[in-house]
Amino acid sequence: MGKALQIVLIVVEALITLIVLTPVFLWLLLNVYLVNYKIGKNRKKMVEMLRREGLPEHASIRIAEHMFPKMEFSLSTLMSMMSGGKPGERKEGRTNWKAE
Repeated sequence: MGKALQIVLIVVEALITLIVLTPVFLWLLLNVYLVNYKIGKNRKKMVEMLRREGLPEHASIRIAEHMFPKMEFSLSTLMSMMSGGKPGERKEGRTNWKAE
């Protein structure tokens, strides 16, 4: 097989993968927005309920934000979820050496 054919096959495979994965990522993004919308509605309802019960507004907002946190996704948080740590945090026992 020639080198040009290998490059063409790699490009075609990358395009097929992109075409297949694009709807999946769009569906995930739509679901995240929908969940955040519903969480926001529930948070507003809870704030109103707590204010009717007599709590100060700042306390009811803090309680509602604690009960219904907003979902936020970024590359750093996804990487930290995979590694099991917080962003910018190093695990114990890891060193700063580099293989040469």
